[in-house]
Amino acid sequence: MPRIAEAARAARREQIIAAGLACFARSGYYATTMADVAAQAGVSKGTPYLYFDSKQALFLALHDQWDCGAGQRVDAAIAALPDGKRKSPRAVLSAVAAAIAAHVRAESETCRVLMEARALAAHEPAIAVAVRAADQQMHRQLEDLFAAGVAAAEWPADTDPALAARLFAAGLYGLMAQWHLAPGSFSWPEAAAALAGNGDGRPGDLGMGAMLQPTDSDAAHGTQ
Repeated sequence: MPRIAEAARAARREQIIAAGLACFARSGYYATTMADVAAQAGVSKGTPYLYFDSKQALFLALHDQWDCGAGQRVDAAIAALPDGKRKSPRAVLSAVAAAIAAHVRAESETCRVLMEARALAAHEPAIAVAVRAADQQMHRQLEDLFAAGVAAAEWPADTDPALAARLFAAGLYGLMAQWHLAPGSFSWPEAAAALAGNGDGRPGDLGMGAMLQPTDSDAAHGTQ
């Protein structure tokens, strides 16, 4: 295929993806049709099918796009750390959290699709496969990071790297869900810094553990 034709096809594919993103973010997966996508892109109804076999295939492409973009942003953030900090698992974790926070704010519509994908995974097997694969990769990377941090004495020796990885991931996804329900309701940089500050899930740091400690007022009212 001539390079001009390849470039034109790639550009049209990106046009379809952008249209799909707008439709899914606006109306959700089930309410969106490929005809909607075609109208959004300004192309004939059959054109999206030249690039994607189905609505689900288009949706999965957007899910992959999020993963690729987030991964690139995280890699860049880690590479930008000074040499000394790049060797510190805790500093790397902070860079990861900050990079994801920046990606959520920069790609809010794609993030909305990502959050819907997690809900759809309960009913759509192909989407479930993609979500599980992304989760497993993230958990492996985080678990390795926490294990390195334990070995470097940056977290307590009895920290469970697998549990710490799941807590950190759950915290990120929880923040994403809250952000989309109430955009601008909290500071992403501050929330990400707090989350990364307590990678082992223990009280006493600046992260979730500290936020979950009962206040004097809570204690007075018997709040647990």
